[in-house]
Amino acid sequence: MNIFLPGPAGRLEAIYHEPRGVSSDVEPNAVAAVCHPHPAHGGNMNNTVTFRIARGLQRAGVACVRFNFRGVGASEGEVDGEGAEQGDVRAALDWLAERFPGVPLWAAGFSFGSRTCFGLALRDSSVERLLLVGFPARAYPLEGVDRLRIPAYFLSGTGDDFGTLDDLRAQYPALPETFELEEVEGADHFFRPRTKEVEERVLAYAARALGLQQP
Repeated sequence: MNIFLPGPAGRLEAIYHEPRGVSSDVEPNAVAAVCHPHPAHGGNMNNTVTFRIARGLQRAGVACVRFNFRGVGASEGEVDGEGAEQGDVRAALDWLAERFPGVPLWAAGFSFGSRTCFGLALRDSSVERLLLVGFPARAYPLEGVDRLRIPAYFLSGTGDDFGTLDDLRAQYPALPETFELEEVEGADHFFRPRTKEVEERVLAYAARALGLQQP
């Protein structure tokens, strides 16, 4: 469903994904904002990996909002790229929280989107779980990863030029026990041609986190 959300820099263009396997009179298992890669490199909510993340969560009964950051597509405002987009993630979570009060709030993202979700979670205790795909550990400073105590799922390709899980471990040898790290062997940053596997991995992780049998 195509919608517009109120955001801190103007309205945000978004797509709402109804949770699958949850009847209309039952709350979803969780809700999640799903964030796209860097706008300066053509990132938007229709990015294939971003879509696959949302589809995997949806199949686990999670209600999702996949949205364009400020200045992207029909979203108002100007691209910042230095942290202001965290407010856009917060706005998407606020919209979901108003629709489903009391339901756990998750944040998920690909590349720049994962970096943005991580930054928000460091300062916003309402975010209860992270799903970080293509986390750019080599390309950007990510201070504080080792201080994050909420559950987090990291999925990367072993051929990712922006950072592999080995890069993350090298920077932070003592990662929290709440982190789950997985790799797609041979995949590049965009998981070509393995994007379907991203969906299946996200689905499996969400099902484990929620104590469900995988749909």
